[in-house]
Amino acid sequence: MHISQIRTFLEVAETGSIIKSANHLHITQSTASSRIQQLEQELNQKLFIRSHSGVQLSPAGLRFQPYALRLLQTWQQAHQDMGLPDGFKGLFSLAIQATVWDRFSRPWITWMKTNVPDYVLRVEADWSQRMIHNLSDGYLDLILTSVPHTVPGLKIEKLMDDPLILVSSCAATLSESLSQNYIYIDWGPHFNQQHNLAFSTISTPTLTVGLSDLALQIIYREGGSAYLPQRAVQAQINQGTLYPVSEAPQLNAPLYLMYPEQHHNPEVLHMGLNGLRVLAESMREAPPTDTCT
Repeated sequence: MHISQIRTFLEVAETGSIIKSANHLHITQSTASSRIQQLEQELNQKLFIRSHSGVQLSPAGLRFQPYALRLLQTWQQAHQDMGLPDGFKGLFSLAIQATVWDRFSRPWITWMKTNVPDYVLRVEADWSQRMIHNLSDGYLDLILTSVPHTVPGLKIEKLMDDPLILVSSCAATLSESLSQNYIYIDWGPHFNQQHNLAFSTISTPTLTVGLSDLALQIIYREGGSAYLPQRAVQAQINQGTLYPVSEAPQLNAPLYLMYPEQHHNPEVLHMGLNGLRVLAESMREAPPTDTCT
């Protein structure tokens, strides 16, 4: 089994077409077909159902697809690790939940460059379920999420509570804020449950987003309101560019770290964890700054 076969399999599964996949991979159609046939022979399974309209995954192909994804990810990680620039000892990968990406990514990178300068860093914004799969498969070293799941071999550590307050582009009552351009940010199941209990009678928001900075951009451009981290918007409140809705209850979106119980480099993992812990502590003590201290 060759990695080229895996890439071709995944491409065909994605496009549903041998011809399109060959074009995307810059190979001939016969080469693409040959790779799929060789893979099917090695697995002794038909991976695709062929028809005049194209191809689709067979039941065996559907079962093989997640394994193929992990094989490709592992190969890509190994390729990166083996191809490190001179003077670097290894690669460390962190995935941050997209809703808090803007507050954690840059300060953590600064921390790591200062404390572990001889490691190449890979930092991704992602969503929880996919992150946990990639962490379990060894593609990631550490994740920051609001939706932890118990997985054998992985540790869960609560990093911090993240208080959220309702803010608006202008002074407004609670009913006005929830009825006029209210933007619902999906902070995760814990927040969603609190929100449903607090506002069980309001109608479905007309706009839901998964990124807090996107919601803030819309509020500044078009007006509106949203639940945002108190620490992140306190400066704007002090400046009078955002207004807290005093009648609205404070909600919470707790954040968690997940990482392997047994890591191949415990010292570097400790530094990655410590960077996020120090950053979280600085957020608890004062408004967030650009760097860890």
